[in-house]
Amino acid sequence: MIRRLCLRATIAGLALAAAFGTVRAADLPPQLKPSVVLTGEAIHLGDIWENIGDKAGTPLANAPAPGKRVTLETRWLMAVAQSYGIDWRPASPFERSVVERAGQTIDIRTIETELREALAMEGIPAGASIEISNRQQLHIVVPANANPTVAVKDLSYDPRMNRFQAVVESPAGSPNSVRFKVNGNVFASARIPVLAHPMGRGEVIREADIQWVDVREEVVRRDVIANARMLIGQEPRYQLRAGAPVRTNEVQKPVVVGKNSSVTIVLRSKFMTLSAQGRAAEDGSVGDVIRVTNVQSKQTVDARVEGPGQVSVMPGGLRTLAHN
Repeated sequence: MIRRLCLRATIAGLALAAAFGTVRAADLPPQLKPSVVLTGEAIHLGDIWENIGDKAGTPLANAPAPGKRVTLETRWLMAVAQSYGIDWRPASPFERSVVERAGQTIDIRTIETELREALAMEGIPAGASIEISNRQQLHIVVPANANPTVAVKDLSYDPRMNRFQAVVESPAGSPNSVRFKVNGNVFASARIPVLAHPMGRGEVIREADIQWVDVREEVVRRDVIANARMLIGQEPRYQLRAGAPVRTNEVQKPVVVGKNSSVTIVLRSKFMTLSAQGRAAEDGSVGDVIRVTNVQSKQTVDARVEGPGQVSVMPGGLRTLAHN
């Protein structure tokens, strides 16, 4: 009760002093900061408490690693406050301060670029691609105020097995750099055209729908399209995703005659031109030969697709049109 009355008297006195503009930081009681984000390498008393005057610059402990955090529990904080003569008491047994070190993650693509350039000096094939075996464990975080550069050290390349191992460090050349061991493989690569965005049946592939990517040479099998001209003007047989190799059986010429659609059957010879109405028994693209049924004679004949809704038969198909 006595402590509570004293606290109220202190607050009242500070409020009165504030009204007359005489409050100084030293007159305010120390206050715990519940959360702190640091950029430096040390935790200072002033990072944890406010209103502690000249003691604020006193170093207390090493900061956590970049991107990491530590929780300072009540008992530890009380011990530190007592040790450094800070007049602070926790408001509850659960009062604490979370200290985090700001950091930035090194992009894996930056690491791959530096590795590729270093391996090029070791004689890997031109245009080869690399694959880092321990990629999932390669998580490098450096201080937020550091230059996120990467250097490759102790590189070893075995051209017979197409394997490599090295040490990467960041920031490059810094005495406090983070170092990681990496290992992986080198693969001969090929450049192939792929879809820049998902496309499906009925959509005609244009040059603007294509992008080029580097893939392992072993991926480019006989049925994988490696020439953009084999894609342009075609349409997918079904939904295709972006960025994936496209196989020859996954595309077709655009369908201009749909199954069960009405078509005009035309027969041309040197002496005459006959036409009849028919119905397509299957899908067809320009130049395809499909089965078409004459709606009058009910006879079916093979016909060549000439364009949308139009097919032609050879003179041998004259009997198909005779009942028109």
